[in-house]
Amino acid sequence: MIYSLTGTITEIKENKTILIHAGLGFELSCPQATSLPINSQVTLYTYLHWNQEQGPSLFGFQNILDKEVFLAIIDCSGIGPKLGLAVLESMNAQDFLEIIAQEDLKALSSIKGLGTKKAEQLMLHLKDKVNKITTKHPVLEKSKTITAFNDLLQTLSSLNYSPTEIKQATSILKQELSGKEVPFDLLLRKALVLLAKK
Repeated sequence: MIYSLTGTITEIKENKTILIHAGLGFELSCPQATSLPINSQVTLYTYLHWNQEQGPSLFGFQNILDKEVFLAIIDCSGIGPKLGLAVLESMNAQDFLEIIAQEDLKALSSIKGLGTKKAEQLMLHLKDKVNKITTKHPVLEKSKTITAFNDLLQTLSSLNYSPTEIKQATSILKQELSGKEVPFDLLLRKALVLLAKK
């Protein structure tokens, strides 16, 4: 398995890039490929996907986090590499993880080609995996939102609140606190106040 390729970017077309390595030209599907400067030397972390009809396709990612999020997305039944690429083309990996942590179905389903049904399926598939991904990447610790909302969901569930009650409370909090970094203890207090009004 090819873990990564280091070489020179010679061409970019839509979401594909041509990377020259040791005299060989590799064509890789790469999210946000247009951000890669032509004639620059880069390292892309790779994933080789095999399709029964179309054969092999090589994907390249500018960092390990993008690759791990992509693999987590396509691990979901019914979600293929094309949709995985579309997700990372429309937003960076950290924003995507925050959307999953906050259960922001509206933002997720707005991604081209995803739709509400697949977005719900993807969110259900990934909500328990967000913590595993974030703990492996120190850069994500700067965003407390992911961890705080994830912890909130688990805590409210352990307090025997129903999924519907939890979803309603987190939805209100998400709108109220949009764009703000809020610690878990404050988030929990606000959620309990909302739930007490039900």
